[in-house]
Amino acid sequence: MGFIKDLFGREADEVTLGDVQQLISMRREEDRFLKYKDPGILRNVEELSQWVSAFLNAEGGLIIIGLRETTPKKKEQQKKEQTPQNIRPARVVFAPKEYSSEKVEGLIIANIGSSTKPPLKVYSVHHPKKVTKAIYLVEIPRGDDPPYQASDGKYYRRVGSTKYAMSHYEIAELLGRRKQPSLALTSELTEVKVEDSTYRFCLRLCVANNGGATARYVQFTASFANAEIESIDRGNVLRSDEIRGGMPSIQWDSADRVLHPTGQKTLIADLTLRLLNNDEPCTLDYTLVAEDTDLIISRYSLGAALLEEARERIEQGMAAVLIQEEAEEGEGE
Repeated sequence: MGFIKDLFGREADEVTLGDVQQLISMRREEDRFLKYKDPGILRNVEELSQWVSAFLNAEGGLIIIGLRETTPKKKEQQKKEQTPQNIRPARVVFAPKEYSSEKVEGLIIANIGSSTKPPLKVYSVHHPKKVTKAIYLVEIPRGDDPPYQASDGKYYRRVGSTKYAMSHYEIAELLGRRKQPSLALTSELTEVKVEDSTYRFCLRLCVANNGGATARYVQFTASFANAEIESIDRGNVLRSDEIRGGMPSIQWDSADRVLHPTGQKTLIADLTLRLLNNDEPCTLDYTLVAEDTDLIISRYSLGAALLEEARERIEQGMAAVLIQEEAEEGEGE
């Protein structure tokens, strides 16, 4: 995140009371990444959750609980709604001793509505002589699973030094920023043989989820031109030649499982194929899609020259991973 280091020039666990007091002497104004709050906000969880929601739904930032804000003058107070205030810290006010960084963090998380735990962190800056007194630095990232809801049922966003309740279209826009799955197919030749000028090769197909969310209802289809599928050695795939005009084809889905966002490969199939015409490549055309992902349409091309190169690599103990010839993304289904 880095908001604490950017402000104080040191790591969070190295910040001292003197560093915090320097913000007062420097008259450091609030901005879109920095907010000062009196410890009284810990007893007003609704307001606290509004500020945390506002930062999570924007670009993140830092709330310092323990710095009382400057009070606008009467004339300035009358114009408060029309003119943004230049808010500066006035003095240090320590939080009551019944709080701790863990308790403050738990208080915040319990009052933020989200499908995942907000990845924020609370650090304490203790009084050098009275360890029961502390200031809390609440470092908040840009939320990666928005929108985040405050305890009053509304969604807030930080703009300048203020916050506001978001409109419907803004909430809908943030839903598009949620973590999503990201599927990738890998195709590897594990064996290549030539018998009577006929190429036979073993092809391993795997899929991985490199995104930030679980992939559900993954579906994969593949058709092979200029090749015959001699056997399916491993994998739970179905032949679908009849719906592909007789072209050797397979289909696979993850109806009985989900693909977690670990990047770990999941086997689709180990196939043994025979190249029909050495003068033409075998082309593997496939589609790959899941819930909340775009449809991927891509192709591999396996000609005699590539198969020869792969055979040499395999004999030397190296991987023979295929490179996609072309790829495109279509509209999700």
